[in-house]
Parts: sequence; structure tokens; C-alpha cells
Amino acid sequence: MALVWSHTTEEDHYELRSAGATLRLYRNGVNHSQWNPNRPLGGSIWDLITLPALHRPVGSLKDVLMLGFGAGSVGRQLQELARVQRMVGVELDPIHLSIAEGFFECDASCFELISADAVEWVAASQEASYDLIIDDLYGEEAGVPERYAPTDSAWFRQLADRLRVGGLLVLNTIEPDRIQHLPLLRDRGLKKRFPYKIAYQIEGYENRVLSFSDRPFDIEQLRENFLSIQSRYPRCRGVERRYHQGPL
Repeated sequence: MALVWSHTTEEDHYELRSAGATLRLYRNGVNHSQWNPNRPLGGSIWDLITLPALHRPVGSLKDVLMLGFGAGSVGRQLQELARVQRMVGVELDPIHLSIAEGFFECDASCFELISADAVEWVAASQEASYDLIIDDLYGEEAGVPERYAPTDSAWFRQLADRLRVGGLLVLNTIEPDRIQHLPLLRDRGLKKRFPYKIAYQIEGYENRVLSFSDRPFDIEQLRENFLSIQSRYPRCRGVERRYHQGPL
């Protein structure tokens, strides 16, 4: 892979590398973001975060909040494949946001990028106008993924309060053995708010991406969207065979 850009701070080393049309961002050797405009679904973990949105008609999810934006892998997928009109991305690392703007083409026509602690930002925000909220609040400590946000009832209620009726709440987790203990599956109020749920995983990753809604997940719409994506991007053909979905 060719080195496109690098930067070192007192704590972190960043490298942006290219392999053909693919751009990959590494921080301290960990791959944090990846994007290929010719293959927006590449069979990676970022795909799983995008898949819940593909259960809805293209263009129906207009406003998105992504907590843990990174350098824009999921943001670009949602822009290209789900045709979201507005995405607010909150990210603790300002260098990631600079790369998102400068290299991953997350421009102001669709993206509002905010460098902040996402937990504090959510607590201070009263805006309840999102069709999709994504919680991907992970970083790394000594190369090991570490969650940067709580997983208690209070946190998920805050997110639910900012979600429109009919919206989707998406959570990335790297601890599958703890899923059944999440308040989203145990708290009576949250279970009533989100009666429909689905889980995604992909071979080779411990991650589970969970999605919750007050409306059913439309499997036929997902298939229709896959066919459209494969027509527009032939290099995405067959990638859906790597994904596994099921109920929670």
C-alpha cells in the first residue's frame, strides 16, 4: 500500500494509505476508516453499521446522527447508498475529522462535523430530529478497542429521546457475551420504545451491530436495495453473502 499522508502527535501516529482506489486510515497501526468509491460495500465491519438503513426505502432516512464518526467510512456509505440528506458526525479526534473533510470528501453539503466528547455533546443537545442514530463510540488503548460511552439505561434513553418516531437506533459492540445484559433488551421502557430489533455480524470479527426500531425491519426492502447497489456498483456483487443477520 502506498503512503498518502502521515502525521505524528505526542500521543498518536496517523497514516493514510492507498491500495488502488481504496483509502485506509490507520491510527497507531489500527485501521479506523476505509473507503473505496467503486465498492462502497467492501465486506468490512463498517458495512454492518450501514445495513440497518438499507431496510428502509432509499432517501427515507433524511437526518442522521453518528456518534464516533471516525474519518467517514460509514458516513460516505450512508450518503451513497441510503441517500441521507444531512449527517451530524461527532468525533473526539479532530484529526479524524480533518481527514474526513480533506480525503474522504465529507463536505459541508451533507456533513456537519463536530469535534467533541459525544457523551457530553448528547447531554447538552436537546434536538430530537434524527431518523437514524448510530453509537460507535470506540477508540483504542494500546491497540485494544475500548468503549468511550456508558451502556446504561440513562444513556440509551437520551438517544431514544432524540430519535424520531419510526427511526433507527444502531449500536456497535465488541462484547457479544454482554449483549443480553444491555438495557435495550432488559429495561421495560426501552423494550416498549423499541419492540423490533435485529443483529448483524460478519466473519472474522467479534463485533455485533445491533439495531432497534419501533417499526419492523423490511427484509424485502433490504433485498431490493442490494440489487440496486449491485447494479450501480458491480464490484459489490456477492458481498452480502458475508453478512449474517438474525433476531436478538
